Amino acid sequence: MQPSSLIRAARLFLTAATALALSGLASGAGADSGGLLDGLGNFDWKDFFTLDDSKNPKGAPGSQGHHLFCPEVIILDGTAAAQVHAGEPATNMNLRYQYALGDVVRECKLDGDQLAVKVGIAGNVLLGPAGVPASFSVPLRVAIVGTKDNEPIVTKLYHVAATIPAGQAQTEFSLVTEPLMVPFKQDHTEDDYTIKVGIDEGPEKPAAKHKQSGE
Repeated sequence: MQPSSLIRAARLFLTAATALALSGLASGAGADSGGLLDGLGNFDWKDFFTLDDSKNPKGAPGSQGHHLFCPEVIILDGTAAAQVHAGEPATNMNLRYQYALGDVVRECKLDGDQLAVKVGIAGNVLLGPAGVPASFSVPLRVAIVGTKDNEPIVTKLYHVAATIPAGQAQTEFSLVTEPLMVPFKQDHTEDDYTIKVGIDEGPEKPAAKHKQSGE
């Protein structure tokens, strides 16, 4: 490939990656309880989520007689995308690949005296000018944080497999968590908790003492 073609490829890649990152931030910031499971990008969350209650913008009725308002879900600043380069210093031309988040959704229901929260995350892996098709492990962090002290009640790091086949430049990935359990306090659970998600390539973060954690 000629140098001019490589430069054009790098520019096209960075434009697409930036758009995806911005889309991820917008999805996280706007993830309220209304219509979250309907038509999010190209990913059909209905295949994974079963609670039609979470479509109700006024809350989720039907959970042991309660009218639940799910916690807000946000993408942490600086974690909507992550880049890997081939060598230092990092440049557009030695960019190997980028992870970028897209859609983020959640649903909740009661399980005894616990609030069970499922979180769905979708995104893309994109090759850069120095990248080659391969298999990847995307590190995704999901945490449920107390709103009063901003301390994590549950925090878990997932490694999601994604493969870019030969001849392709990108692939999608998705995660739907198991139910993450936190104490139920009131129907307006958004006053008690916030769900935070993001790409996390750092060390494991412990949850608060005497509370649930996982890897």
